[in-house]
Amino acid sequence: MSLLKRLSAAATIAVGVMMAQPPAQAESRTALVIGNGNYSFGRLANPTNDAGDIADALRAAGFDVILKTDANQATMKDAIRSFGSQLKTKGGVGLLFYAGHGVQARGENYLLPIGERPSSEEGLKADGVTASEAVDVMSAAKNSLNIVILDACRDNPLAANLTRRLGTRSGAVSRGLAQVDTSVGTLIAFSTQPGNVALDGEGRNSPFTTALLKSIEVPGLSLGEVMIDVRNDVLRSTDRKQVPWDNSSLTGQFYFKPLPASAATNNPGNEGVEIAFWNSIKDSKNPQLFDAYLRRYPNGSFSDIAKINADQFKVAVARPLAPEPEQKVSLSDPGLLREVRDRLYELNFDPGSPDAPGLKVAIAEFEEQSGLPRTGEASRGLLGRLRDIGGLKPWGAIVYDKGEGKWGMAWDGPTRRTAVAGAREQCKDAKCPYEISFFGTSCGAFALSPAGNFSIVSRDDIQKAKQAALDDCAKRGKACKIIGASCADGTGRATN
Repeated sequence: MSLLKRLSAAATIAVGVMMAQPPAQAESRTALVIGNGNYSFGRLANPTNDAGDIADALRAAGFDVILKTDANQATMKDAIRSFGSQLKTKGGVGLLFYAGHGVQARGENYLLPIGERPSSEEGLKADGVTASEAVDVMSAAKNSLNIVILDACRDNPLAANLTRRLGTRSGAVSRGLAQVDTSVGTLIAFSTQPGNVALDGEGRNSPFTTALLKSIEVPGLSLGEVMIDVRNDVLRSTDRKQVPWDNSSLTGQFYFKPLPASAATNNPGNEGVEIAFWNSIKDSKNPQLFDAYLRRYPNGSFSDIAKINADQFKVAVARPLAPEPEQKVSLSDPGLLREVRDRLYELNFDPGSPDAPGLKVAIAEFEEQSGLPRTGEASRGLLGRLRDIGGLKPWGAIVYDKGEGKWGMAWDGPTRRTAVAGAREQCKDAKCPYEISFFGTSCGAFALSPAGNFSIVSRDDIQKAKQAALDDCAKRGKACKIIGASCADGTGRATN
């Protein structure tokens, strides 16, 4: 998997949060994000990724974020107290996101810290952290809006052991979480229905967090609509084994990605807002973005193009496999397999070299994004869908060879492959294996320190890309500076 895919969740999300008010009246926003995965009794691969990616999205939205990963009980309780103190001082919008192991005992939900292994209900009370502790500090702050998101129902072997100790008929302990009553102005969302177990997932993020990160990218979706989209996505990706759940007492609309208040209606005199909206989505491969544009501007200047772009992807992935037996035939011809790899690559899925196992992973990721069953198989039907979708453009790329100290940058490429090849030409004899590619209106930046520490990132804005590269590089060394930066279309180019 390339550097681009590993960073994609954090690099491609542009999120905003606001109440249904003009921007000048936007309220303060504070979030506590916790991801625990390194448990001795059942390690989880994704919670720290889930927490980090959600934290990045919320910071981009203007949230002050308290982020804790692999936190023990003392760290979690301190973070909750700090969270409550900030909410009391600033008010506004409060958001809690937790990813990790969770368990309920007699109707109380416990979020399990790292380093604890309670063997009794009393141990849970002594060593765990209850979800109600965080909810209570949010309620006490008298915020206008509180959001609690618990991706905490992963299959937990500790719960099974506790159940055996307390007796299988007691019903005292359950692997799933209990339903929680909400106060006015609060939404509590669970990654699965009360009492059930959620999946940790096979990719970078859990199925629930994957869907959440995707849906909050869509402009103009209210919080309620986001939860509906997340529920449908998770149902598809888990073959209906997992059903996200929420309990809401909201009294107003809430939007993860805002638009100016004047864009709420299709106002013919407000062409600048519509054009800005269109420019922000026109190169996307996400059909939900075009659907959002059409909801706001059903007769807009770009409505015909939006319908074509939205339908192109939907038709390609929804097209029935008929005749089904023929479409499911596995491909063995080297030329067709090479075409599958090339087309996946141009859609930003990285299949790797012909002898690597990455092709199955790339196909499975494509199928998951498309709402298809995950098979990982290169079939005739898959190739037909890929041919229907086409590619993305323009492309930019930045490459680097740490050992040789050489790098290259290219922009305005008609394909990803040509952009990467153009960037590597500047490396001369060096291989420049580190690569990040970006397309449409996205931008990339490369930061380097005299000690050799470096960072290459992609963001939706050239200044954001430069700052993110500097920040990431500075985590490993001092005196970092931007060596090169460009947007995919060649704007914002800079070299040092």
